Amino acid sequence: RIVDQYFSLPTVPLPSLISPYWIARSTEKFEDAPIRVIEYSDFLCSDCHYLTQQLDRLKDEFEGKLNIAFQFFPLDATCNQVVNKDKHPGACELSYIAAYDPEKFIALHDEIFANPHAAKDPAWRELLIKRHGLEGALEDDATRELVDRIIQTGSEYEKNHDEYQNGIRSTPTMIINNRMVIGTLPYDQLRAIFTALIDEREKPDRFLENWVGH
Repeated sequence: RIVDQYFSLPTVPLPSLISPYWIARSTEKFEDAPIRVIEYSDFLCSDCHYLTQQLDRLKDEFEGKLNIAFQFFPLDATCNQVVNKDKHPGACELSYIAAYDPEKFIALHDEIFANPHAAKDPAWRELLIKRHGLEGALEDDATRELVDRIIQTGSEYEKNHDEYQNGIRSTPTMIINNRMVIGTLPYDQLRAIFTALIDEREKPDRFLENWVGH
């Protein structure tokens, strides 16, 4: 049922800027993978933490077939004016820290999500900066500009809730092969969608058959 619901969703475009911060990479070009996920996420979001655990499992199972771009979307009014929510103070700082050195992004992504409660503490974030040699991350203009550009892509999607102006309005929101999934799914359902996308790619002989009566 969830697979049928997924394929019945309207397609949406990819964001104008796909984040260069990927947590899974199977091809150089994002669009070339059989499974393509844009993950709008917030480091201090409990549902995002849940999704991260699911994606960690799926990365292994679908290795070589999956691209996941981490699209920064902190629900922190310090840096996000796309959505009128200020739920996670400190999430902007964590985005800047994670984005500052692209080569360290995966390690930082994993460490932050492994410490969801500690990451809320400014003192812990300060130690994180020192531990990874990221002094200057919070003041770097280029990092701030890139994170802001990624956040702004959330305004490119049509309104889908009376209360909010833009389509990207909460985290996590995934765009899976150009279809939008807001929130979280049970692991088996998300896995079923990924499996169906592989089947669709590997079985190109699908067709429409219809007979008009004479």
